[in-house]
Amino acid sequence: MSQEKVDKYKKEKANRQKLMRREKWVRRLEYTATVLVLGGLITWFSMAVYTNVQAEKESQREATTTTMNVTGMQDYLAEINSSLEDTSEE
Repeated sequence: MSQEKVDKYKKEKANRQKLMRREKWVRRLEYTATVLVLGGLITWFSMAVYTNVQAEKESQREATTTTMNVTGMQDYLAEINSSLEDTSEE
């Protein structure tokens, strides 16, 4: 039984570099996936807050109404129309 343990230890030692590289690669992959997920969550949260703030600003904005006196323009256009009607009748 002791020889079996020794053989097992030698086999594990021979593959140790390969196992370490694989574990390192998996760890990097896990870190990358975690960073991507956290980045996505932060982006989503930021966009939700920004959209909410913009909607709140829009709701607080007062409507501005502007009045304009166009009677002078209407009188001018009426004069032009009447002069055109007078020339077409002649």
